[in-house]
Amino acid sequence: METCLNCGEPLKGAFCHVCGQKASTRQINWKTFLEDLPRSIFNLERGFWYTSKELTLRTRSALDGYLSGKRVSFFKPIQYAILGITLYTLLQAYNPLDPPVVEGLREENELYGMGYAVGKLIGDNLKFYWLLGIFLYALPAKLLFRKYNFTEHMVICAYVLGHSALLASLSIPFLSVPIMFNPFIYLLIGIIYFRLFKDPVNPLGTFGAVIGHLFMCVIMYFGLPIVYYYVFN
Repeated sequence: METCLNCGEPLKGAFCHVCGQKASTRQINWKTFLEDLPRSIFNLERGFWYTSKELTLRTRSALDGYLSGKRVSFFKPIQYAILGITLYTLLQAYNPLDPPVVEGLREENELYGMGYAVGKLIGDNLKFYWLLGIFLYALPAKLLFRKYNFTEHMVICAYVLGHSALLASLSIPFLSVPIMFNPFIYLLIGIIYFRLFKDPVNPLGTFGAVIGHLFMCVIMYFGLPIVYYYVFN
């Protein structure tokens, strides 16, 4: 009986029932490499493009479906967030457009010193700090949008942050600022949350909840580094 080349389990079909690897594998050479290249670039195992399309066109049904168990076609939420944030930070770092400079502040000013220290702390850990938003955004979301449990809200936040970062990357040629200071990011987050939780009976109530959610998230995002600065300095 044939066994899986990956885990050694006996094969019972076209795929291993334990690890999921294909029963037949091809030797890696130039022919197989070039045949797999288009799939690697444009398909990303189908999940990335499918997830991006569904989150853009059918936000509510896509996330409801994922949380209810329809997951095989989706890119993993944490991976999606990391990919979106990494793409944004790379494009912003290598964009020739300089970020705006704030004039008129003096280094000996205490407020300037705190702002500089907080900004450096965030800047040195920007990608990881933005990923912390998966947790920070889930806290007020659970309070304001009670449809899901906290862990499900974290999954939603991962998809929302990743998708917002991907879409906001289109603004970089016109507005080269770090991800936390790009207003398009927060606008996109608000739009996605509104589409996801919109109450057809009370859309103004949903709009107010979305604004409250964004406000609390921004307070936590910028408040935590300030607290850190005063505790450790």
